Amino acid sequence: MKTTPFVLTLAVTGALTLVGCATTEQSTGSRENTIIAVEYGTVRNITQVDMKASTGTGAALGGGIGLAAASTASTETQIGAAAAGALIGALIQKSRHKTADQYTVSLNNGATVEIVSEHHDIAIGDCVAMEQGQHANIRRVSPVMCNINAGHPAYSDLHAANAAEADECHQAKQELLKATTEQETDIGYKKMRALCEH
Repeated sequence: MKTTPFVLTLAVTGALTLVGCATTEQSTGSRENTIIAVEYGTVRNITQVDMKASTGTGAALGGGIGLAAASTASTETQIGAAAAGALIGALIQKSRHKTADQYTVSLNNGATVEIVSEHHDIAIGDCVAMEQGQHANIRRVSPVMCNINAGHPAYSDLHAANAAEADECHQAKQELLKATTEQETDIGYKKMRALCEH
């Protein structure tokens, strides 16, 4: 089965994704404008990969792995995130897990995508939300989201709740990238995992 990295799949199906599954958050106070695309699908395969090598898999990177990898970019906008990214990377390596999970997901729209994340609580057959904005994320959601389409009466409310959780996850990642000490990073990392994985 040929798979496509999540970011590229969103580019191909962008019109459908942004109309049917995206949420836009307007700037409120210190919150920045974000557009987070949320798509649903079923986990078809899970492969363990080495955390250090996971950045070369061609899959989207979620959780702290994605933040640590993003901080290695040399653009001016990433300079402030570099120190936090180094701390996040060190924190991940100190954790008891030295491997990450690479999830292969069959989306409701027929596409197949892959994402790597360091949490290990998603199983084959689970219905998941694939979240893509500035950062990627995967989380388990109600099986209903993999069995109904966007036109179903229940879809709108369920999707709105999932989109709100995706935004909370995004904001937690932004806060984590602003951490400047090991203690702030540790607290921010735990908050991010609490908001992004559940």
